[in-house]
Amino acid sequence: MNNRTFANGLAVLGAGLLASSVSSFLETFPIFGNSTNFARGFFDGLSVVAFCVAIVILVRSRSATQG
Repeated sequence: MNNRTFANGLAVLGAGLLASSVSSFLETFPIFGNSTNFARGFFDGLSVVAFCVAIVILVRSRSATQG
């Protein structure tokens, strides 16, 4: 198993989970006032992109070990 690629995939997955958690936190506590919806949308989008990148990286690390 290519540990470096796998570890990078897990790190990106963790970043996506963190961005999703920040978005949920902002839903409960609107600390940015009027721009809270913008910040929530930004972190939601960031988490979606991070999850997509993590899937690609983890699939590549899996296929690198099999081939």
